[in-house]
Amino acid sequence: MNPLSMKNIEKLIGEHVFLFDKSDVLGTFSVKSVTQLERHGMDDLGRSIEHFTIDFQGDGSTHFPDGHYHFKHPKLGEIELYLIHKEEHDYEVMIDSQNAW
Repeated sequence: MNPLSMKNIEKLIGEHVFLFDKSDVLGTFSVKSVTQLERHGMDDLGRSIEHFTIDFQGDGSTHFPDGHYHFKHPKLGEIELYLIHKEEHDYEVMIDSQNAW
């Protein structure tokens, strides 16, 4: 099972995810939406491509600049992802992965 599949991440919409940086600065984000991107699906070689964005709403307690952060959720486990600050308390992560099954 791929915890970062679009199907699994969509189940987290409305739930809270904790994130922290290497200095242990902690934030709480809620998963706002998941948006499928153009390359999502099967490629010409029959491989499954996961290509989507995850939009988060920050709690406003701390500003997180663009960078790598550890995300933690009971259903997701703990994983490092690159976070993009969009505006105000809105953030985004882009997932672009390939499965060989």
